[in-house]
Amino acid sequence: MSKRLYPHNRVRYWSAYDLDEICALFSDTGLHIQTVRRWINKGGLQTIDRNKPTLIYGQNLIDFLKRQNSKGKCKTAFDQIYCMKCKDGRPVYQKKIVIEQHKGGFLKASGLCRECKNRMFKSYKMEDYGALKRTFHVVDVLELYDCVTPTDKTHISAQEQKRASESGQMELF
Repeated sequence: MSKRLYPHNRVRYWSAYDLDEICALFSDTGLHIQTVRRWINKGGLQTIDRNKPTLIYGQNLIDFLKRQNSKGKCKTAFDQIYCMKCKDGRPVYQKKIVIEQHKGGFLKASGLCRECKNRMFKSYKMEDYGALKRTFHVVDVLELYDCVTPTDKTHISAQEQKRASESGQMELF
């Protein structure tokens, strides 16, 4: 099972939470109460005291979640992409990448690992497109537009089809 990330911005800094409230905060991720107890028993998550109900300050929960979410992250250089098979940042094979634009305003670059030839992916900002072209050999660009409404998605072709399918009744008179 993969490691889950719990967003710390849901937690209020000055509040105190019991175990059920913490599970309710992250109900969409399926956080179980036993997982929170394990965090406490391992010493990573500090409680207010040893009394029941177990209470945790929001500040301590935020610090713990930040530490948990940052574990296992690998910093990669601009010209490297993280390979899931090698478990490390690797250079791209022959510096060839494919770029795809996403609706969120970022670019998704994909290439092959130089070591194991496995497909790798990395996200870049839109502003990095020029630097990507200088650093890599861009093989293909999928749906990258400079304007808000691209010309290939207009309704001109739909109007032409409508005219072609109109009946010829007017020609009789």
